[in-house]
Amino acid sequence: MSVEPDPPPRGSVPSSTTPTAQELKGAIDAGRTGDKLASDDLAAAPLGTDDEAAGTPDTPYRVATALRQELEIGSHTGQSAYKNPQIGPPAIRRPRPRSPNIQIYRPQLTSVLSILNRLTGVVLSAGAVVLVVWLIAGASGPEAFGLIEGALAAWWGQIMLIGVTFAFFFHLCGGIRHLMWDTVRGFSLRSIYISGWAVVAASTVLTLAAWFLSLSIKG
Repeated sequence: MSVEPDPPPRGSVPSSTTPTAQELKGAIDAGRTGDKLASDDLAAAPLGTDDEAAGTPDTPYRVATALRQELEIGSHTGQSAYKNPQIGPPAIRRPRPRSPNIQIYRPQLTSVLSILNRLTGVVLSAGAVVLVVWLIAGASGPEAFGLIEGALAAWWGQIMLIGVTFAFFFHLCGGIRHLMWDTVRGFSLRSIYISGWAVVAASTVLTLAAWFLSLSIKG
């Protein structure tokens, strides 16, 4: 049975420009590569954390390839954390996006749900405006109310209402998930993915149930 090597001691540098995934992770955690800023925000995690959480960490070959691309020799200031005596002085590190940055991460369930939670908040805000317009139309008379009702009864109005319904339940379930996290529970990798898929499933089921009930009442 193979045993994963321990990360290099703090302050040490790998002896090669193609470190293993474990070596690079240790260097990132120690702050030697400049890939992350000092912060007590859990969102400012090292590059690759989402992949590790998903159980699919990058291979050493992919890590080494990314490292070689980062250590491109150029005229930029700032020295690399890695030096290979066989090829001369340290390479110059080119500027790169600071972590976290959605442009340098592959989509994962955790990041997608986080983005959707914000988008559904925007959708609910727009839906609240539509609700106010509907109430004002109802108070303005049958003509204005009939105009708004006709728009909502159209196919595009129905799609909009379905979207707002899903946004409501998704935001609700996501909020309950965050409340659970506030009790310092459910932070294991398995629990995070189980609760994430539970939010998706519950939102879908509640949306379908709400519309089924609505159509049943209308007859």
